Amino acid sequence: MRELTKDLENIKGDLAQNYRTIPVVYGENVSKKMLSVLSVATLIPVILLLTQYETGYMNLFFYGSIIALIVFNIMLWKSSQKLHYVVLHNILKLIIVAGVFSIILLNVDVVLSRVF
Repeated sequence: MRELTKDLENIKGDLAQNYRTIPVVYGENVSKKMLSVLSVATLIPVILLLTQYETGYMNLFFYGSIIALIVFNIMLWKSSQKLHYVVLHNILKLIIVAGVFSIILLNVDVVLSRVF
């Protein structure tokens, strides 16, 4: 998702350099549809983790990532300039970094009971 967003951000440069990225070959609209499908597909494991497993306080990250992905999709379809795609790219980076740091929020007892 991040790379496709980055390709949308750099579409003019890719056209000038004759790079064959997804936005160049298939167009901006198809790329936005692909990103929407991928972001909705990302919600499937998030919802499963929230409903089927005890994740401790990490569920706060999952709720936050759902909100961030909804904002991402809304902004994606309103985006038309390079600056908009930079913001979208930064939203995805924020989700990744927050996910790494939120690992400490996992309920260790639950994780250990599943392992042993």
